[in-house]
Amino acid sequence: MVQSTRILAVGAITLGACAPALAPHDGMITHDGTDFRRVTDDEAALCEAQFCEPNFIYTAEFGRSRPKPVPTAQPKLPAEQIDYSREILRAPEAWQISEGSREVVVAVIDSGVDYNHPDLKNNIWSNTLERYGRAGVDDDGNGYIDDVYGWDFANNRPNGMDDNNHGTHCAGIIGAEKNGVGVVGISPKVKIMPLKFLAANGSGDLYSALLAIRYAARMGARVISNSWGGGGYSQLMNQVIQEAVSRGVLVVAAAGNAASNNDSMPTYPANYPGVISVASSDQLDAMSGFSNYGSTSVMIAAPGAQVLSTIPGSKFAVYSGTSMAAPQVSGALALALSVAPSADAEELKDRLCSTSVRILTEQTRCGRMDVAAFVASMR
Repeated sequence: MVQSTRILAVGAITLGACAPALAPHDGMITHDGTDFRRVTDDEAALCEAQFCEPNFIYTAEFGRSRPKPVPTAQPKLPAEQIDYSREILRAPEAWQISEGSREVVVAVIDSGVDYNHPDLKNNIWSNTLERYGRAGVDDDGNGYIDDVYGWDFANNRPNGMDDNNHGTHCAGIIGAEKNGVGVVGISPKVKIMPLKFLAANGSGDLYSALLAIRYAARMGARVISNSWGGGGYSQLMNQVIQEAVSRGVLVVAAAGNAASNNDSMPTYPANYPGVISVASSDQLDAMSGFSNYGSTSVMIAAPGAQVLSTIPGSKFAVYSGTSMAAPQVSGALALALSVAPSADAEELKDRLCSTSVRILTEQTRCGRMDVAAFVASMR
C-alpha cells in the first residue's frame, strides 16, 4: 500500500495546527528550518503540535479546459515565422535595440524543456561546474548531483527534460533563437534554465514546486516564469517566493484560465505578493474568453491565444492559455535586462507597467504589454 504524504512546516514557520485542504492535494509537507520534505501518514501526529500544510497539486491546465494544441503539419518548419503576437507586441522594433543577452537567465518552472530542440539548444542554461565536473559528484555543492541542465523535481533526477510539451512551448515563447527556422522568442538571445516539477501528465505538487523555485533563485535566475496554478494559499510557497523577490528575482505567473476575477477569487501562485500576474489577450487585442482578470491583482495582459511555439522533438504547435501569455512577459523582462542589466526589480516592474498600451485596464492594472516601448524605456 502506498502511503499518502504530508508537508509539515517546523522551525522557521510557526503558524499553529494543520490547515484544512482547500483544493486537491497529496498529503502534507514539512520544512525543518533548512529543507522541505514530505511526511508520511506514520508521522501525521507531528501535525498536532506543529504547522502542517496540504501538499497542493498544481497543473498546467488550471482553470477550465483550453482549446486543444494544434501541431504543425511538418516536424520542422521550413522557414522562420514571426507569430502574430510579436507584431502586436512590437517585438521587431525592440530587437532593433537589443535581441537579448545570454548573461540573463530565465528559469522555466514547468514540465521541463527539450534542451535539444534546434530552436532552443543554443539558448539553454547549463551548470558549468557540473558540466565539466565529475559524474556522480555534486561538484558545486548545491545538493543536486550532475544537474547540468537543471533538475527534474518530479522524478528527482538530473536535467529538466520535457515529456509533456507544455514547458518547451513556454520556453520557445521566451527565447526561441533567431536562426532562420521555426519561430522567434521575445528574447532571441537568453539563457533558459529548465526546471521540471510537472510530470508527464501535466501535474505536480507543492513540495516539488518549492524546491524548483528555491533552486532557480539560488542558481542565478533573474526571471522565474510560472505557467501553472491550482491549490489554495500556501504559507510555504509565499515564503519561498518572497525569498526569491528579496534576491531581486522577477517572478512571473499566469493569471489562470477560469474566466474569473482574481481580485475576489485568488489564484496561486499568481496572487502572491510581488508576483507579476499575467492575463491573456487575443489577436484583436481583446481579453481572451478563458482568461482570468483583475483590475488590482492582475498586473498586465499579453497575447496568449493561438500562439505558435516549440514543442519537443524539433516540432512546433499552437497553444492557447494564460500559460502562453506569462512567458511573453518573462521574455520581455529578459530583453529589458539585456539593455539595463543593473536595473532592479521594482524599476523593471514600474517601466513594464508605465509603457503598456492603455487598453484592457478594466481587467488589468496596467493594460496590454508593449515590448518595444518597455525596452526603449530602459536605455
